[in-house]
Amino acid sequence: MNRIRTLALMENAVRRLKESGAGEKDVFEFSLSCFEKTPYLRGKDRPEESDCSGTVCRALSCTYGRYIRVTADELYRRYFTKTPDSDGGICAVFFIDTDGRAVHVAGYAGNGLFMNESQCEPGRCGTFRTAGELRKMYGSFRIEERGLAEEVVRR
Repeated sequence: MNRIRTLALMENAVRRLKESGAGEKDVFEFSLSCFEKTPYLRGKDRPEESDCSGTVCRALSCTYGRYIRVTADELYRRYFTKTPDSDGGICAVFFIDTDGRAVHVAGYAGNGLFMNESQCEPGRCGTFRTAGELRKMYGSFRIEERGLAEEVVRR
């Protein structure tokens, strides 16, 4: 797949995907995939540059048609508050510090992979990772997978 390099291209691709009848989970996962090889830059949320929460927030924004931009901890406390669905709903994995605060997030992008947008990645860019790889990379954190509380994003 050619990497989508701008927000405008991403939004056009998402629009076409929605028009084809794709469900929210597919739109979310596609949106996350647009961040592969995106350079890490704290506070950003675009395919040109992004941080971890920006990647997940932009994927949610594209999926639900409203702008969402919060921290990893707010995603953990407010948006992803459910046990992951066994039927495969939208989910993310959170990295919790000793104070109980989510300090990192990676959105589930399908096929057993999470989009990890992190300065810890080689090349400091968005990389697909398995849950096992993430556990090794962030072994000092408690790791929790959570499902999206869709009613929060639909308000």
